[in-house]
Amino acid sequence: MTAAVALSAALLTACGSGDSAASDEIVVASPQCAHCLAMSLLPDQMPGQKVTYQNFTKLTDLSTGLASGRISVGQIDYTALVSLASKGLPIVAISGQVNGGSDFVTSPALHLAENDWPAFVTAARKAKSEGQPLKIASQFGTVQDIELRLELPAKGIDPNTDVEMTNVPYEGMGQALSNGSVDAAIPAQPFAAEIIDKNFAQHFAYPYDQPAGDLTNVVVVSKTYLTEHPDKVKEIAKGMSKLVPYLKTTAGQQAWVAAIKKYTNVPDAAITAAMPQLSPDYDMPMSQIEAIANAMYAQKLIPESLTAAQLRDHVDYTPLSEATGSSPAELGDNQ
Repeated sequence: MTAAVALSAALLTACGSGDSAASDEIVVASPQCAHCLAMSLLPDQMPGQKVTYQNFTKLTDLSTGLASGRISVGQIDYTALVSLASKGLPIVAISGQVNGGSDFVTSPALHLAENDWPAFVTAARKAKSEGQPLKIASQFGTVQDIELRLELPAKGIDPNTDVEMTNVPYEGMGQALSNGSVDAAIPAQPFAAEIIDKNFAQHFAYPYDQPAGDLTNVVVVSKTYLTEHPDKVKEIAKGMSKLVPYLKTTAGQQAWVAAIKKYTNVPDAAITAAMPQLSPDYDMPMSQIEAIANAMYAQKLIPESLTAAQLRDHVDYTPLSEATGSSPAELGDNQ
């Protein structure tokens, strides 16, 4: 089960269970990943508000809490947002968060220089002609999976016929590369940094030269919370408008690293290598969200093609626009 599918299943179960969170308290939640743990710093950017932070190892637990009202605001990724939109579930994106952090890595046995796509294409065609297509580990349905599936055709590779995409969770990609069961992988940070540090693979390319760019994480609330607590949503948007610039400062980076160390066991070397690849950004570019949705439909990760209007129903630029002074268009609304 992909993260996006798990999230949808949890929301289907939880929707309609009622709002149990204290009306004066804002509960912020995120998964445990290098990108996501920046959300633990949001409460400090919301003075005068009663804000608590929770982190989850299981996305299903986070999403159940979000749908039931026990969690006010959660951070998910854009593939999960599209999956929810495809099911018509009542979740609305109100801010971007952190993008980037995807790394396409290749086995040293391929002897590929960084960004040498012609050589990669040659290797892929040779392997296919020999009846043993290159195997690429990808956690299906994730942002990284979609980014690579959009990137490969632009370089002359059909991800469905020219290579063999293999569903491997991020945690298992290092082992798969080390034992030779795959030839390349598309992990998220900090898994990529750990893989490279252990010489299981080497950095080949960042998969951002495609229509979805480097979109990764997004901040969401339930439609019920948006309707019943518009003042709190405004405060959350104000907090995000302060948090994102803070994450780009030296002090913000140090606080972010401290949060990753607090909530995970990621080695210091991997954190150091991963941080420069993470890009804080609260914009929500609709054209890139549409590209993700189109790719997910092409891969049969969602049951139907989503129109721009359907996607737009799950993105509200108003709170962030008011918080930042930027117009919805400047924040990514192409309506």
